[in-house]
Amino acid sequence: MTPRLITRSLAVSLAAAAALAASARADTSLSGVCPDGSFFVVQSRESVPCANPHFADPSELPPVRPYLLPRPYTWYVDQEARSANNPYNLLETAQKIRAARAGIAGAAQAPDGSANAPQAASGPAHNPAPAEAQSNRAPAAAPLVSLADDDLRDLVRLIALRQEAAPATLDLEDVHGKRTLKIEIAYSAAFEAYALQTLSHEPAASHVIVWSAQAQRDVDFRANFFVVQNGRTYRPDPQTPAEAGFLLGAPGTLPTGEMAVGYLVVPASFDPRAPLEVFWNDRSVEATLAAPAP
Repeated sequence: MTPRLITRSLAVSLAAAAALAASARADTSLSGVCPDGSFFVVQSRESVPCANPHFADPSELPPVRPYLLPRPYTWYVDQEARSANNPYNLLETAQKIRAARAGIAGAAQAPDGSANAPQAASGPAHNPAPAEAQSNRAPAAAPLVSLADDDLRDLVRLIALRQEAAPATLDLEDVHGKRTLKIEIAYSAAFEAYALQTLSHEPAASHVIVWSAQAQRDVDFRANFFVVQNGRTYRPDPQTPAEAGFLLGAPGTLPTGEMAVGYLVVPASFDPRAPLEVFWNDRSVEATLAAPAP
């Protein structure tokens, strides 16, 4: 092949590559939010209509006026991510159900470490009675943070007394207007120091909030708390004792007249000495839990 043909072939290849790149750029768009709150969808960075834009995928853009929502936008994002009725989560649930029906679910481990084969479903499944289920259930692990009876009693008194200086109470009612649950939230510097030491947290890295829940009727209670301050949000994971835990009681049914007490560990950027909004499920209360620093 002559040099002229080689040069021509190379030029054609470069032109085709340039055309492909141009078409790829034409099909690519950028989206995001400007500092004034306006959204944009453009095809190049040069077309962005503002300085210091916040680029985001269209699916991640918040509502145009999130301040008009009754609750923070991030609260809705968190609730949907954990909702059992979210179709995104139903896919995994359905897969587990199909696997269980097919007998391929994770086999139970025998004491010697070997797996027991699943039994054939020759008849209706046997549902153990509550007493039987309780006897077959493994003992719960000891909580990472615990208090002696006297210390726990003092903490409950402190939570109640703090409501006079820094009221942070949720009174929940049923559809008939009858009270079902009372949640009180407070801050204790002494308990915070003890809890952070027990959990091996750096004292300057976290804050600890305490709560009590008193049931006026049988109610399902779990530590589904969510904290909001200055536009930032944080949800302590109820399954992680280093973030949330029970000092009295346990997740599940809270019988009439009984109390549960527990704690939440939040990042140090959430300051209890400034207005703080605490959600439980879809109810919230805003309060300054601790006295401002002198």
